[in-house]
Amino acid sequence: MKTPITVLRWIVRIAGVAALGMGLIFWGGSGYALLSAHQGLGYLVSLGLLLLAILGFRQGVAPGLLITAIIWSLVVPAIGSMQLKLLPGDQHWVIQVFHLLLGVGAIAFSEIIAGRALRSRVA
Repeated sequence: MKTPITVLRWIVRIAGVAALGMGLIFWGGSGYALLSAHQGLGYLVSLGLLLLAILGFRQGVAPGLLITAIIWSLVVPAIGSMQLKLLPGDQHWVIQVFHLLLGVGAIAFSEIIAGRALRSRVA
């Protein structure tokens, strides 16, 4: 069970850092040609988090954490997909910061779940 968890952990790490980098480029006002790639990486991070949460149940990770992670993995792409329509105008930065925090949170949840699953008594 260690190998799938480790592979998913690295997928989330790499895709997450790449998506964060692209997001920062967007904040700088350029790179919009990369938007589809950014979205694809975001979906990959969310899917990785979802799969890690599912594997976490088999490894004895705290169910509350895993349920929260599953919900988080669904919220991230939902907010990301609707981001351009939410709070348009001067207040749009609020949604941008919220989306950034959701993405960083997804990476953090993945790290926490993977770490606990790899240290679990079943592993």
